[in-house]
Amino acid sequence: MSKNYPDWLKQATSLKLPPVLGLGGEERAFVDEALAEIKKRVLNTGLIDFNLDIISAKSNLLEAILSFAKALPVMAPLRLVLVTESDAIKADNLESFEAYLQTPNLSTVLVFVFDQVDIRLKFQKLLDTGAVFYKFDHPKEREMLALIKSRAKLRGLNIDDEAVLSLFLEIGNNLLMLDRAFEKLELSLDGTNITTAQISEQVAQTAFQDAFVLARAVAVKDRVQVAKSLCELKKAQEIPLRLLGVLAWQFRIILKARLLLDDKRAGSEIGSKLNLFGDRLDFVLRAARLVKTTAQIERLKSLLDLDRTLKSSRVPAWLSFDSAVLALV
Repeated sequence: MSKNYPDWLKQATSLKLPPVLGLGGEERAFVDEALAEIKKRVLNTGLIDFNLDIISAKSNLLEAILSFAKALPVMAPLRLVLVTESDAIKADNLESFEAYLQTPNLSTVLVFVFDQVDIRLKFQKLLDTGAVFYKFDHPKEREMLALIKSRAKLRGLNIDDEAVLSLFLEIGNNLLMLDRAFEKLELSLDGTNITTAQISEQVAQTAFQDAFVLARAVAVKDRVQVAKSLCELKKAQEIPLRLLGVLAWQFRIILKARLLLDDKRAGSEIGSKLNLFGDRLDFVLRAARLVKTTAQIERLKSLLDLDRTLKSSRVPAWLSFDSAVLALV
């Protein structure tokens, strides 16, 4: 059975990593965090160039990947084989991988990273049953208060309950935005204590507000405001990949609202099911009614394509981001 983020936190503090892991899910911040921890754990004795292989499953057959996994480390106890684009692994020739799972090379940590997680697929199911598979979903809003505290602690920061709530109201359940907020706060702190006043000064008055204005404008197809927000965000030197997290977060909520609107049984319980109330619920419902369910799904798919482009293309990030966002309105 696939494991989640709390399971990963326990694994991250254990003495030994499994020889074969799968990582994936909607919350890329958790995936990136897990990869950073794995690299730190495995490649802690130097000679990284000799003991790290990053391989695309699109460009390499599974047999070639396993040959890298079977190699021995150079002057180190462990080596890391990181397989990207693992969704491309075909399910019609898995006998060699099944055999490897029975007797893995214990001096290699073999990690498969997926863009999409579907345990029903044969290769992912095999990983889930024969190895360790971490599926990282977006945190629910009710989980964010505890997550803000725990992620602050990981950075050596202290944050009181009032400041936690204030930060949550600024970033919602978007972890990319949360980590960005911590980065900005760390630059301005005199010590390790975060207060509500500091959040008001360093977070609420930065381009965070413009990011949410952009997401709302895209959601309701306000092309004029979208263009204005893009201009402001570029001036503030914000990072497109992080802004993408805000858009995806907003669109996921709107899609959930649209599905509930389509479900006649939802009735007046939509607000409680979304955990949204007042003006925020009114906006989400208004945005959901503007676009049909199939179109909402297509919008999220386009954001996934943009995510891949921003991470792999040599085209300037803002050029890709501008054209993709304007295409949504």
